[in-house]
Amino acid sequence: MRKSEEYEMALVADQALGKALKKYDEMVAENDTGVQSDLMITIHDSIRNLRRKIEAFLHDKLPMERVVDEFIFEYQVLEGELEVRESELARYRKFAKKLMASYEDFITKVGGQKKVSVLNGATHLDFERKSKGKAYLFWFISFFGIFGFHRFYLGKIGTGIGWILSGGVLGLGALYDLFALSSMVDEHNNYHELKAARLKQLNSKK
Repeated sequence: MRKSEEYEMALVADQALGKALKKYDEMVAENDTGVQSDLMITIHDSIRNLRRKIEAFLHDKLPMERVVDEFIFEYQVLEGELEVRESELARYRKFAKKLMASYEDFITKVGGQKKVSVLNGATHLDFERKSKGKAYLFWFISFFGIFGFHRFYLGKIGTGIGWILSGGVLGLGALYDLFALSSMVDEHNNYHELKAARLKQLNSKK
């Protein structure tokens, strides 16, 4: 899929999520008790998280592949919540299922069949742990970080392109990465490990 098509799909998804958030607010307003259920809190967090990720993509701060992974993750979280929260009101469950259907539609159109297959069989998101040794190797072969190969390795596509265009932000960014690269790798791995742990926890409750 071309970048322009990804951008268009991201805009459509953002509009759909905006409508879903508006519907959420309406359902909360109709709740006489004033207490939000666990499922509704999860729905709210899911929508807000995905809107932030799409906004990051639109500003070239996140690759589309990462956005699709976030949609997969939130789909699986909602799926787990529906299994656990069987006593939730029918309209809340229906809302969650409609939201999941929209997530799956986005994953299908943008991520393709390979990504959709994750929904059908995987209990957690597989991810490749990044190596500090490889990260520093990419830093070295990218002319001491100026061409940003190490950032592409960590999935930071937007800043990787920025490094190429700006010469590693005039070399200062490349120098900064030399000292920050270790923590950047840890941050990447910890982020994905926390996501996998959360999914494992949800699946254990089924």
